[in-house]
Amino acid sequence: MFRRITTLTCAAAVAGAALVGLTAGIAQADPGCPDVHWIGAAGSGERVDPTADGGMGKVVYQSLRDLTQQVQRDGRTITAEAVDYPAVPVPDEDGGVMAWAGFMSSVDAGAAALGAQYASFSQLCPTTKVVLAGYSQGAMVVHRNLQALADSPNVAAALLVADGDRLPGDNVISMGSVNPGSTKTLGVAQDWPILAHAPAKLPLSIGSRTISVCDRGDAVCDYDPDADAVSPAAVAIHTSYALSTAGSGYAWTSPVYQLLGPSPTGPQGPLPGPDARAVNSTTAPAGRNSAASTATMASTAPAADNPVR
Repeated sequence: MFRRITTLTCAAAVAGAALVGLTAGIAQADPGCPDVHWIGAAGSGERVDPTADGGMGKVVYQSLRDLTQQVQRDGRTITAEAVDYPAVPVPDEDGGVMAWAGFMSSVDAGAAALGAQYASFSQLCPTTKVVLAGYSQGAMVVHRNLQALADSPNVAAALLVADGDRLPGDNVISMGSVNPGSTKTLGVAQDWPILAHAPAKLPLSIGSRTISVCDRGDAVCDYDPDADAVSPAAVAIHTSYALSTAGSGYAWTSPVYQLLGPSPTGPQGPLPGPDARAVNSTTAPAGRNSAASTATMASTAPAADNPVR
């Protein structure tokens, strides 16, 4: 069983050329607090170079870039930080129990780190709206904090892309081609919830603020317990999410933006559709121990890594 688990779980981080210029860190104390703050969790193997893609991985970083354009269009400020955790690569299928234990230790470390970073930021900026976002292993890191944050007024939205903890019929906003109500497939960790201590169904209070993106056949979020092996097609689906930004924005950006609510400083500007993302944009995120910086970013086509089989 562990051969299949270690092969499947959070397969293949989407890697590629870094988008230049976005730094990550906790925003400075009030009065410098932003209107919106993003905490992003990278997928498996995406923090080998913790400076690439803001330390968040390609999918989460480009999602941040898309949202930044919309938030700045209506006059709001946004900062960002990456979850500081190992995000270990997917273990080799022959790694056995110890390799799987190491992987789960990475998930646990990420969940603890996100919780601590969120608590630290919300104490500094108690009125800032926070978005929690993760891809693959990073989505599990985010997901495992949502129960505890269900009653937190700071959490405006959570974004889970290719979540290994996805539970069919959960109280979330489902996107992607997967059938959200089907019980045939689920997040890979939900196939052995006790061993993987996978989360239970989310309460509506936080589920209504959570967008879960999963495409049919994804090896991680749409795992088929009856399959004999992971197919190359299933791996390809799991590593394809970043590709949707080639000339267009992510479909889930506008729903995340809508969850932020209207700008308190004025009317919202026109919302771009998923195909209206500009190639270049300017953001002003804050560094963990430094003042905010402004940079122009350019997108490059990502290259997907395959999991160790």
